Amino acid sequence: MSKISLRNNNRFHFNSRRALANVVTSAIILSAVSIMGVAMLGWSNSSLTTQKQAMEETFSTQMNKINEDIIFENVWFSTTCPGNCINVTLSNVGTLGLNVTQMTLIDRTTLEELQIFSYADAGIVSSGTFSTNATYSWTSGEDIGIIVFTERGNQFTTQVIAP
Repeated sequence: MSKISLRNNNRFHFNSRRALANVVTSAIILSAVSIMGVAMLGWSNSSLTTQKQAMEETFSTQMNKINEDIIFENVWFSTTCPGNCINVTLSNVGTLGLNVTQMTLIDRTTLEELQIFSYADAGIVSSGTFSTNATYSWTSGEDIGIIVFTERGNQFTTQVIAP
């Protein structure tokens, strides 16, 4: 009788060890899954925040481009500059200030670039104007296109014929 009880005690002892191993293993797996879940949640939140910020910047930039507007107030040709020149006066009729970065003169017949003028400090406040003398050796009757580029990437065009 003592052998049977001893056997039963050993069997009981082994079963309790197995149950303990299952509990520890389950706890380790649950901990690992919890840690990975928290890490994935943090990563997805930061990824979504980055994408949200990029979308807001794109939307803001595009809206600012829409609100930019220039009209050509006056384009006149002069021979009193050192050589021939073209004076261009621009008005900002948009709701935002803008910066003119480049003005390109093109031949309207051949679409060849005649001259490029770059500007670093050509800011125009809303309802303000900007005037520049562009030295270019124009000839009478020449059909010239003027393209003005802004810092936000907009371009505004007009065409004139030299007197």
